[in-house]
Amino acid sequence: MAEARFIQNPVGTDVIKNIRDPFILLEGETYYLTGSIPPYWDGRSEGVRLWKSPDLLHWEEVGFLLHRSVAGENAWFRDYWWAPEIHKKNGRFYLTVNCRNADLGVGQNPLVAVSDSIDGEYRLLNAAEPFFTPEKWERGEVAVPDGNDANLFTDDDGRTYLAVCSEIGVVLYEIDLAAARLVGEPTLVVPPSDGGWDTKNEGQFIMKRGGRYYCFYSSFTRSYEVGVAYADDVRGLWVKDDRNPLITPERVPGLLHSGHNSVFRDKAGQYWTAYHITLEGAPDVHYLALDRIGFDEGGRVVTAAPTLTPQML
Repeated sequence: MAEARFIQNPVGTDVIKNIRDPFILLEGETYYLTGSIPPYWDGRSEGVRLWKSPDLLHWEEVGFLLHRSVAGENAWFRDYWWAPEIHKKNGRFYLTVNCRNADLGVGQNPLVAVSDSIDGEYRLLNAAEPFFTPEKWERGEVAVPDGNDANLFTDDDGRTYLAVCSEIGVVLYEIDLAAARLVGEPTLVVPPSDGGWDTKNEGQFIMKRGGRYYCFYSSFTRSYEVGVAYADDVRGLWVKDDRNPLITPERVPGLLHSGHNSVFRDKAGQYWTAYHITLEGAPDVHYLALDRIGFDEGGRVVTAAPTLTPQML
């Protein structure tokens, strides 16, 4: 009989010292992790770093997928480098990371790169021009003047969508990945509420299960918490779960924040959510947290997250 193994949040702290906005992808028999790395707030993040693990317990640093040195002083993507993700489509790996250059008047925008291998080398696809600018917004070419926390989702018909967040909430565009070009009209997926826990929404992650679409999203209105919305069509109508927030630090003594999640499946097909947490006494250190998620008979998300106690792996 195989020995029972347990996992306990925070995870991988011997190797992953400080990470926000974690994203995990299972490729073959290996789990790959990326996320925002410090310094977070002064714009001088070094770029996109990658870790790998055979079992979600033991992590090893691979190195940089993209380093900020690829951006010259006048590049629109010079600063910040937040919330990277890796999306596999047709055997290629598409990396998104969110950058800006305030000196040029460019707010947070997705930088898209592509590689034939998950660990690089990545080629930039939209280095010449950001998707969203105040000028494009004023001309009515895009729905928002900037777009942060890019998330890619490919539907069963092969169409890929780019979700970004801005002041009006989470906005969804179809995207031609090969050309790095937005297609058609946008959909407003998760608008902020007028009051309550989610007046400022970000950190979206879209997935599909059993014909139903799920948009996880975070809000920093009160601390950092996660909710979910559902739809029967990726273009909507999207409806927020009336139990939101599903992941909140209010449930766990000693926990300050629990947010910006992504979802992945393990080698056995079980769904997990990855998110970052902060703890009392160390508010500036952000840790990786992992918890299982499930679904009830109506297809709604069920999870015990956030947890700080051991759970069977």
